[in-house]
Amino acid sequence: MIDFPTAVETVQAGQDLTAPQTSQLIGEMLSGQASDEAIGELLLALRAKGEAVSELVGAARALREHMTPIAYEGSVLLDTCGTGGSGSGTFNISTATAIVVAAMDVPVAKHGNRRATSRSGSADVLAELGVAVESSAEAVSRSLAQVGLCFCFAPKLHPAMRHVAQVRRSLSVPTLFNMLGPLCNPAGATHQLLGTGQADAQAKIAAALTELDTTRSLVVRGADGQDEVALEGQTTVYDVRPSGTEVLQWTAASFDLPAVSVSQLQAKDPRDSAEIIRGILAGRPGPCRQIVLANAAAALWLVGRCDDLTVAAGEAAAAIDSGAAADKLAQLAACVGC
Repeated sequence: MIDFPTAVETVQAGQDLTAPQTSQLIGEMLSGQASDEAIGELLLALRAKGEAVSELVGAARALREHMTPIAYEGSVLLDTCGTGGSGSGTFNISTATAIVVAAMDVPVAKHGNRRATSRSGSADVLAELGVAVESSAEAVSRSLAQVGLCFCFAPKLHPAMRHVAQVRRSLSVPTLFNMLGPLCNPAGATHQLLGTGQADAQAKIAAALTELDTTRSLVVRGADGQDEVALEGQTTVYDVRPSGTEVLQWTAASFDLPAVSVSQLQAKDPRDSAEIIRGILAGRPGPCRQIVLANAAAALWLVGRCDDLTVAAGEAAAAIDSGAAADKLAQLAACVGC
């Protein structure tokens, strides 16, 4: 056992907390046993030192213990949740990707929240698209079982986070909790296409995933600042498997797609992002479609559906052009109880 003053002193001395120590401390935060002052001091100390992999692992284990689980028994379940915070201003690429991939019979539990630093969070855009995002755990489970796609709204399924919400708002800086969302999918996603805009966070998250029982994950970061698979410059990819982690580099040529710049993918707000996604699902050509094809191809490659990224991009295009992706969104919005 370690108390908060000792933990703060340890961290301020430049030493990392162990995973069990972090799990204990975060557990006390999430169960309402820690004061706001103690929470704030520790979170700021960890930020100043730089959060270690052991601290990410311990915090993720604690948050998983306090979340509301979504029942799922299949061997493959994908999440496309990233850390956000890239400031790229793009439409909701990972949400559009989740819809397209689910239309190809890959079960998807999309984890997400409302916007914090971005122009549109996944919950914001899905609400604009007609999806009831604040559904109960039972309704989310039903959606996953009946539609093969569900949305896990973080505040609803991580109710214990209410104990740290006020402190996080008052600190006004990113903390350890900003990296935990993708590590704590309520449905226990086996495969993750996880984007982050920061190089140091990418390596840490990849290392943490090796200790968190994920079947396989891709942690991606675009050279153009996107927390997605990008089509301008190189995308650095950490391919995380139980056997080890391989670092890859992808470009637009890897998918046989044209280069696309961040400036071509902008959305002003959730309504604008929703309009872009509707256009993509209706078959509208252009840069926004291309970026979704690239990310969907990466997801298909990740789950073992296709071992060639170019072929996978073509399959994703077919799922859009056949109307299957638009139908999948309609099914999600119409799901009973959602």
